[in-house]
Amino acid sequence: MSDRIPPELEYADTDADPRLARRRRRIRAVAWVAVIALIVGGGGSTILLMLFG
Repeated sequence: MSDRIPPELEYADTDADPRLARRRRRIRAVAWVAVIALIVGGGGSTILLMLFG
């Protein structure tokens, strides 16, 4: 008899799914990078517009 647990029974319904937590962390990180890039890009274009505009 095998001691392996089938993947569908690996986590109880009350346990937090670690894959879901990693996915949420990754989405949050990507969102913050996008926000920072928009702020930096927008600020940089504003400065260039003021200098050369």
